[in-house]
Formats: sequence, C-alpha cells, structure tokens
Amino acid sequence: MRLMPESPARRPWSDLESWRALCDGTACPICAEGRPRDVIAELSSSWVTAPAVALLPGYVAVVAKHHVVEPFEMHPAERSAFWEDLFTAARTLTDLYTPIKMNYEIHGNTIPHFHAHLFPRQPDDPFVGGPIDSRRTSFQRGPEELDRIRRALRGRSERP
Repeated sequence: MRLMPESPARRPWSDLESWRALCDGTACPICAEGRPRDVIAELSSSWVTAPAVALLPGYVAVVAKHHVVEPFEMHPAERSAFWEDLFTAARTLTDLYTPIKMNYEIHGNTIPHFHAHLFPRQPDDPFVGGPIDSRRTSFQRGPEELDRIRRALRGRSERP
C-alpha cells in the first residue's frame, strides 16, 4: 500500500515561523479563544470536546487547559491530572458505548496544543481492520447524544 504525500496545507510545520507561533501559543486557536470549540465538560486539567460531526459515535477529544506541545512539558502534578481526566473520559465512554476497544490517539501536528482523541471502537464500525480514516466517513450526532455524553462525564467527574 502506497501512502500519498500530505498536502502542504495539511502540514503547518512547512511554514516554520507560523509553526513556532502555534507551538509557543501566540497563534494557538485554542489559547486565542480561551478554550477549544465544542466543549461538553470541564475536568480538573482539561476540557472534553465532542463536535456534532465525528468519525465515530462516541468520539471525544480531551484538551489540556494549559498550553504545552508535549506531555513531558507539563508539571508532574498537571501531567498526572491530565491522564486522570483522560482515563475518566475513557471510562465514561466505555460505560456508555461498551466498545470492543478504546483507541487513544495523540498527534498535535495540526494544532500543537496538547490533546488526546478517544475513539470507542465497535465490532461493526466502518474502520474495522484498519486505522481511523477521516476521509472515509463521519457520523452526525444530535443534541441528545451529545447531552448523554455530557451528563455522564459530569456525573463521573463529581465522584471521588
């Protein structure tokens, strides 16, 4: 299988000055807005986002509140809190969707503000046998579905 080269528009690091501004936070869209789009829950060190259009029904992203590019740049207490938030979100999605496997993806090569994607995989999802591919399909989620995730996250994050 031959991979196609990524277009320059999808490689922000091809313009090093712009890339540096994204990395240092001065041009970070999350920092500029004060938070990411589509926030459905706020946890101790992160926001959980869930757009209406997603690659899988239970998809969310967990976004660090503090701008760092790499997790090792976080203070140890902040890093620990972020991973706990990520695991809280993953457990919540597991309880809601009973996936066959939870996929955790960390990239940051488009927006280098540290975040992790959670994809609850199902035996019959459109990506069986391969990676998640944003060019293949997407799901439209209604307000009820997003509210279901929101309520579950809020309920779990309030527990000791």
